[in-house]
Amino acid sequence: MFLIFDTVVSMKLLNILLILLLSTSCSTGIESSRTMDSYDLKADIDLFLSTNDSDMEVQILNRLKGKKVSHETVKTLLRQQVKPSTEKRGLQTGLRFKSNGKEYPYALYHPKTSNTPLPMVIVLHGMGGSGDTTVSKWAERLKNEFIVVCPSYPMGAWWSRPAEDMVLALTDHVRSIYNVDDNRVFLAGLSNGAIGVYTIGMFYPDRFAGLIPIAGSITPRFMNFLINLRNTPIYMIQGAHDPIFPIQLSRRVSKILSDMRYPVVYREHAEKGTAHGGHFLPENEIPDLVEWIKKQKRSLNPNIVRMTRENNHLGTIHWARLKKGKNLASLELPGPESPKPNNQNGKIATLFAERKGENQFEIMGENLVEYDLFFNTETVDFEKIVTITTQKIQNQNNKLVAGEKKISYQNKIKKDLAVLLYGFKRFRDPHRLYDAKVNILLETTLVQSLL
Repeated sequence: MFLIFDTVVSMKLLNILLILLLSTSCSTGIESSRTMDSYDLKADIDLFLSTNDSDMEVQILNRLKGKKVSHETVKTLLRQQVKPSTEKRGLQTGLRFKSNGKEYPYALYHPKTSNTPLPMVIVLHGMGGSGDTTVSKWAERLKNEFIVVCPSYPMGAWWSRPAEDMVLALTDHVRSIYNVDDNRVFLAGLSNGAIGVYTIGMFYPDRFAGLIPIAGSITPRFMNFLINLRNTPIYMIQGAHDPIFPIQLSRRVSKILSDMRYPVVYREHAEKGTAHGGHFLPENEIPDLVEWIKKQKRSLNPNIVRMTRENNHLGTIHWARLKKGKNLASLELPGPESPKPNNQNGKIATLFAERKGENQFEIMGENLVEYDLFFNTETVDFEKIVTITTQKIQNQNNKLVAGEKKISYQNKIKKDLAVLLYGFKRFRDPHRLYDAKVNILLETTLVQSLL
């Protein structure tokens, strides 16, 4: 009898213990769930994008990784970054924009009625011009259907580095305050402005849906960088009787682009204006130009990326970056704000990158030391091995000779939230989201640049 009683008591005690254990377990789970629910992911990402504190950035990345936040969740939030649609509309002149510690004037036109994402054209004036005198003409030419941004720069020296920095920063500023269609941003310019279209557009081609140089060109030395326009259409307008820019230069640019089978439209007119001969934009050229603009859209993640780089411009083009080259030249033209730019003799480096089927990438390069490739779910299968081969090119007696093709990388690629978030923070472009990066170092010792 006592045995039965002890057994009954023991069973009751065991049941009580089980109930307490389950209760404690459930309570812990609820608290854990509440902790996860209380975490404001959007606030953390917004803080990452706004802070200039590198320690804070690292803390946020560690929190995201600790909570195992997925790349797709982060991408969804980045794509949902709301663009304002209530900023001032119509024609605006006398605006000011600060870049590199200096203020520059600019003018802007925004159609009065539209709340949808709009294409944008940045127009660079010629010598003696200004944004205020340029903006209304271009708004009318584009039938008041585009956002038009016209910065001003001393002497129209758009080829200088301060001007380049200002144009890119102003473009991003307008994109941040207006509802701009990021895949339909164009860069146009006349005379000195055309030089700026070439020099800025060739070094940052993936930022634009098209380039429009008018009544201006570049010297043969800078024609090496036309290689960068593999995926960026260009519409050239040049007068045969232009007394300022020899027609031979534009014809040569057109031939180089055509020979490479790049997307180029070349319009050569025989008009002679009363003030500057053929150095102007004829009104009868405008309808075809506008129709061309309406058909263009930026290329995203193209299968082939080509680039030629010097030491002052080693940035990313699409999903590839030439990070270091051998004995690279530094090329920079002087301007009123940079009379003694960073120039030194040396070589130019070339990188050709091609996606060859699933998870297969082939790289060819001349004077190439180090490069990066960026990947997302649109370009690779992260569950499978990725193979990257590299083939060096050498110039022997003015002939390009390809070396042995070697495997530089063969493994799976791991996603990295740092690549995704730092990339978006730099470009603020929801169409330019990469999950991972592979760095390839071909040489461990760099040869000093030539003086």
